[in-house]
Amino acid sequence: MIKTAVLLKLSLPIKNIFNPAEKNLKKSNTKKSTDEKKSETKEKTLPEKETIKDVFAMIITPEERKAANLFDLNFWKNKTAEFIKVREKQKQGLTIFETLAMGAAPTREYYILTVLSCVIATMGLIQGSAAVIIGAMIVAPLMTPILAFSLGVVWGDLFLIRLSVASIFKGVFWAVFISSSIAFIVPLPILSPEIIARTSPTLFDVAVAIASGLVGAYGNANQKISNSLVGIAIAVALMPPLCTIGIGIGTGSPAVAGGAAILFMINLICISLAGAVVFWLMKIQPVTAEQSQVTRRAVSQIVASIIILSVISIPAGIFMIDGYRKEIALTDTKNTLSKEFPDMIVSNIITSGLQKNNIIEISLTGKEIPDNAKMKETINKIMNKHKIISDINVHFFKSEPVGK
Repeated sequence: MIKTAVLLKLSLPIKNIFNPAEKNLKKSNTKKSTDEKKSETKEKTLPEKETIKDVFAMIITPEERKAANLFDLNFWKNKTAEFIKVREKQKQGLTIFETLAMGAAPTREYYILTVLSCVIATMGLIQGSAAVIIGAMIVAPLMTPILAFSLGVVWGDLFLIRLSVASIFKGVFWAVFISSSIAFIVPLPILSPEIIARTSPTLFDVAVAIASGLVGAYGNANQKISNSLVGIAIAVALMPPLCTIGIGIGTGSPAVAGGAAILFMINLICISLAGAVVFWLMKIQPVTAEQSQVTRRAVSQIVASIIILSVISIPAGIFMIDGYRKEIALTDTKNTLSKEFPDMIVSNIITSGLQKNNIIEISLTGKEIPDNAKMKETINKIMNKHKIISDINVHFFKSEPVGK
């Protein structure tokens, strides 16, 4: 009996070794295709569907469940129409939920789009090419998990919330890591205007982010809107600020990284806020859910987003005031030089530097070199009047008479 038991025990692995069909079946089970993984993600992210019984229980209240209504044709006609309407609403909500949940999942496609859009945006920022940066905005997949987070809050789906937050953090990490690596390797003698423009966010950026976030959320919630309109949401640039943070880290510039981080947080909070407002007002929610609970969850996210956005808007307001003062200083500098040196032409005047280190670069053209002492006195007068300016550099170009 002991020998027989041993033989039976050893026969199982021997059978698997010499049976190619079972061996291949085992391999196919361990190696899942991309479609199977997507299907699993879909099953995990989709909420438990409300049954027909649940929907009918919501439509037909306990007070209406009486014998008189049982044989009333008009009653059943109205309830049938209401049932069809509710089921259509349920189907629409599940479609939106499925679309955002699948887009928020950290799949291979999500990582590929994140990496490629990061490389494109970083190169565009370094070169100062707006067209390249816009291309990166279109490719970047970061907006979907943010909207999925808002939908998860409205639905009260903890799995979707965790999935979205994980995708956002992973996308942010890889974007900052890759862009900082590129900035560390590639020498940057100067910062392009596209980089500098993302280091001083203003309250205008808050308004643009909210409006564009509403467009993106409404485009995802309303199936009648063409998908091309959702492209307007690229105005909420998520990838370029992230890459600017990485450039600031890679070049060792805290001012660049800090300013871009504020801009990214503004866009992130505004998209989340817009998504919660749109999904709540359009009632993108389980049809059998209690409205009071949905309202409580949506209002909680809206209030939290507004509080965070208000705090972030403080430095944005400071940047806006500094930008206004900088523009006044530029205009006054140009007018003062034109008045003190009427024979000179101010051909170009710009500001360089970041935040408190504002430097005015001026290009003058004229027949004769201006008096050095008078120029220094004029520059000192301008800088004393406008404390926001740390230095003024004047570049003179002598113009030659025509014909020589």
